[in-house]
Amino acid sequence: MNKQQQKKVTKWYHCAAEGCTSDDRKRAKYPYMQNVRFHSFPTEKKNPKQREKWLKLLRRDDAYFVPTFKQRVCSLHFVDGEPTSEHPYPELFSYNNFKNMTTPYGTSIPASDTVKKLSSARSRSSATSMPTEDECVHVTDENVNLSSTIISLDPTCIVRYPPSAIKEVTVQTAHEKTRQCLLSEVILPTPTPTIDHAYSVRISDSYESKDQACQTILTGDDIDRLISLEKNRDVLLREAVVDIVTKNDESVKKYTGVPCKSQLIGIFEVLDEAEPKVKYWSGKQSTEDVNYQSVDRCKSGPPRKLSKFNEYILTLMKLRLAILSFVLGDLFGVSESRVSQIFTTWINLMHMVLTPCIKWPSRRNIKKYMPRSFQTSFPKTTGIIDCTEMFIQKPKSPTAQSRTYSTYKSHNTFKCLVCITPSGAFSFISDLWGGNTSDRYITEHSGFLDSIRPGDEIMADRGFTIRDLLTDRRATLVIPPFTKKCKWGKGKRLSAADVVKTKSIAKHRIHVERSIRRLKLFRMLSQVMDIKFKPLANQMVKVSGFICNLDKPLVTK
Repeated sequence: MNKQQQKKVTKWYHCAAEGCTSDDRKRAKYPYMQNVRFHSFPTEKKNPKQREKWLKLLRRDDAYFVPTFKQRVCSLHFVDGEPTSEHPYPELFSYNNFKNMTTPYGTSIPASDTVKKLSSARSRSSATSMPTEDECVHVTDENVNLSSTIISLDPTCIVRYPPSAIKEVTVQTAHEKTRQCLLSEVILPTPTPTIDHAYSVRISDSYESKDQACQTILTGDDIDRLISLEKNRDVLLREAVVDIVTKNDESVKKYTGVPCKSQLIGIFEVLDEAEPKVKYWSGKQSTEDVNYQSVDRCKSGPPRKLSKFNEYILTLMKLRLAILSFVLGDLFGVSESRVSQIFTTWINLMHMVLTPCIKWPSRRNIKKYMPRSFQTSFPKTTGIIDCTEMFIQKPKSPTAQSRTYSTYKSHNTFKCLVCITPSGAFSFISDLWGGNTSDRYITEHSGFLDSIRPGDEIMADRGFTIRDLLTDRRATLVIPPFTKKCKWGKGKRLSAADVVKTKSIAKHRIHVERSIRRLKLFRMLSQVMDIKFKPLANQMVKVSGFICNLDKPLVTK
């Protein structure tokens, strides 16, 4: 053997067909590999079309597959065992189950010994005890047509044995009765080919697993159970959200703005006692009385998904955090429109019941809780006033745009007048006005002056030119002094006494800014308000002010 022949012998090839495990290295282990030959791909220069046809028939997963030198196509995939003029292409693959073969797939046995199609698995043959001599039928090459013998190795790979690879076939029956009639099974003990390179993947396994995963049989009980689980999921999520919100005082403060859990429950009990039967808002026509609102009558139709307490929590969460309606709907298991209906109903209910608690305190109570800094500097102060603005979306109407545009904020706003006590609690919150309205006009027409008593002292900023309005009610306005024309030099300036007074007033007036900041912690008021909330804006501001009054005093003694 020369060096060139020795070099060829040492090379080994493997089949590039999808699912085929033919390999030169298996010749010593598997007898059927002795006569398997490997055919190289047509070259790209000489036969480009034939090469392209070969690659297309292989059906490789990788679209840009380029065979290496060791990758060939074995003779098992050719009808004649090799490329011929009649069959120049590999045609026998696992994906077509050898449909292009012209010869029959099973073993050819005489009519006297008809054998059915091979169907038994190797597990069954291994479980069967070794057959005796009487239970075995030896079929030699005299009664078997060895021209085309096909043996199925497993459900996904079929191997075509060459004629010289088969000498004897042992046919074993499962039962003696079947052996006497017809041989029902043919058991061919063959080794299982191993998968030793990357492309040798069981394609049909994936299809079988997909079929098994998709073939789901659901009965009526199963569907009812799934629907019940879906409902339970909504209930569990809803209860989990409420549990998180009401877990402790810190969570209650963070999610609702109410200082503690006991106050949260106390407010709900007051609301529930005031209106035991809540009629939900569904438009202007919903304000009319209906039959089920009378005594001992209940609303017809399906029961409410949310309890009153859950609806109460939902309303406070939206007011405090400005959560979008569809997010709240997902958290509480209701629709987005239902969330809007609940919020509209409850914010009006809370405004009706809780807003009367924001009232002007008596002078005795003001003095009782007045901080020490006010007692020494401004002992007669009963209120500190200021106006605050909330951004809104730009209205469509030009008239509304001009009325709500604030030159101070350079934005469309709502504006309201607030008054706090020396300790920082809200004693008055006006209705909302357009951002273009002056502070004096709001003070005069908001009803604030109706709360003023003779002898009251109101602290404000320089912009509140309302001294004459308070004088008519025998009250005093405390504002920082204005600059005066200098007796020496040019311009205007403050005297030394006026500077000290201005600093003192600013030091005490700053508490109204702190109270407004606490009010703006409710994000429905601090964000740009959607114009659709215009009918609820007054209610939201006043309910937020009531909740702020439940907190600790801003100014301690």
